[in-house]
Amino acid sequence: MTDLISLTNQVYQQSSVAMLIMDWDFKIVTCNPAFIQLTGFELTELRGGPLSSICDELAYARVIREADNKLALTNCFSAELALRRKSGECYAAQLIIDGLQNSNRIIQHYLVLILDISEQKQRESELRYYAEIDPLTHLGNRKYLFQSLESAIASADRFNYTVAVMFLDLDGFKQVNDFFGHGEGDKVLLEVAQRLKRCVRKVDNVARLGGDEFVVILNGTSIDMIAVTAQRIIDFLTLHIKDQTREIQVSASIGISLYPRDSKNPLVLLKYADKAMYKAKAKGKRQFRWHLET
Repeated sequence: MTDLISLTNQVYQQSSVAMLIMDWDFKIVTCNPAFIQLTGFELTELRGGPLSSICDELAYARVIREADNKLALTNCFSAELALRRKSGECYAAQLIIDGLQNSNRIIQHYLVLILDISEQKQRESELRYYAEIDPLTHLGNRKYLFQSLESAIASADRFNYTVAVMFLDLDGFKQVNDFFGHGEGDKVLLEVAQRLKRCVRKVDNVARLGGDEFVVILNGTSIDMIAVTAQRIIDFLTLHIKDQTREIQVSASIGISLYPRDSKNPLVLLKYADKAMYKAKAKGKRQFRWHLET
């Protein structure tokens, strides 16, 4: 038995995984060297106190409540929590909490394993970013668009306001690619993306569907301001691309649908805005049309 206790203590002391032992009230009793290396805190600075001294108190309180409920049913609980090193740096950590029972099967202490998962979280964040962002313009892509539209509709239902869906198609863009090449076309798309973002508020959303098609979602604004924004976009997106022998004007035709007036379905709203955009092109381009407009 002595050899087993000695081996257990050796594992605790030499493990590369940060470990804490806490009492039944979740106060720190001891820690292993890996914890000191991970956090920069010495045991004397933390002993007798809760782990909330190195993390957000409200988040920690939530984790402890969940752990209490879960450990009443099973001896193991896992949660993610943002912790703080002694240097002040914050990092994402996974906590694995095991209840340590006495001979009467009553939990008197907890073994807490702390895994630094900040690199994993960073990779996940990057994957989410590239899954939702157009690589050329750095605007949202189709996936981002529908997520944003569904979120906008949910907020509109809650606060009883209007959402406008603007479908934009560039006039003259094909000629830019044909006569100046796709490199120049990419520069035009980048310029359009930057100008679009300057035309709308931070609460609005801008996405590129592909090619020269863009969508703008305006959240919680009046019909008059939607029209003003549409005209501002048309004015801002009038570009003149030229060289020594040729000049091509690039502009925008815009179709607009409204939630909830025109539809409550995101796909239908986008379809209506697309059809209205073709009405704008048929009327002479470089203008906007509403879904219900003839």
